[in-house]
Amino acid sequence: MLNPNASPFTIDHPVIFFPGTLCDERIFTPCWQHLNISKRAFVPLQWAQNLEQMRMLSADRLNYFEEPVHLVGFSMGAYIAALTAVEFKSCVASVTLIGSSCNALPTSILAQRKQTLKLIQNKQFKGSAEKHLIKYFHDVNQKGKCREVVKDMERDLGIGVLEAQLKAIETRQNLFPKLAECCFPIHFIVGEQDNLVNLTELAIAVASLQQAQMTKVKDAGHMLPLEQPIALAQRLANFIV
Repeated sequence: MLNPNASPFTIDHPVIFFPGTLCDERIFTPCWQHLNISKRAFVPLQWAQNLEQMRMLSADRLNYFEEPVHLVGFSMGAYIAALTAVEFKSCVASVTLIGSSCNALPTSILAQRKQTLKLIQNKQFKGSAEKHLIKYFHDVNQKGKCREVVKDMERDLGIGVLEAQLKAIETRQNLFPKLAECCFPIHFIVGEQDNLVNLTELAIAVASLQQAQMTKVKDAGHMLPLEQPIALAQRLANFIV
């Protein structure tokens, strides 16, 4: 078991973090509390109105550093991190993708998103229902602060941000063929009970990439950065060298 009072893990290289849908810095704050990173940047994807603006924000953060950077993305942010990596290969030292398969969205997920967008446009969307929030977390994490953080971010960022983000990556492409052409290391990190990622399909896809590895984190669902922040910090420190 990891010691919650242990000294922060140190990373001496520049790292850029990308948040997920309806997330801001709070998705990574618990993890950052266990990391000592002198060169850190955050891509505020919640500011973007479309995919092109997400790309512009990402490129801007890359320009913060003169040396190759390590990209860390969560969920939607993992897809944007991977997209940034394949577009700016020479600027990237590694990519860590959390809670994401970086492929095209399955038909079932696309249908859910279209329904959500329809509710938003008809001014009928009331926010995530409890039954919707349940699938984000491991069974052992259904109660506590994690869910409150998710609900707070949803309330603070608002329906407009959700609508923009759903539209931005509605027709995303499978990035695995392009990732296969990259030389930098790639680390997929997933919760053992991530209900939004097909872990079997992801494992098969990762095995097809020579420079990639996959790690499952115990007692974590999709909201892994909130559920197991110390475990995530340790894995980032071990991978980013």
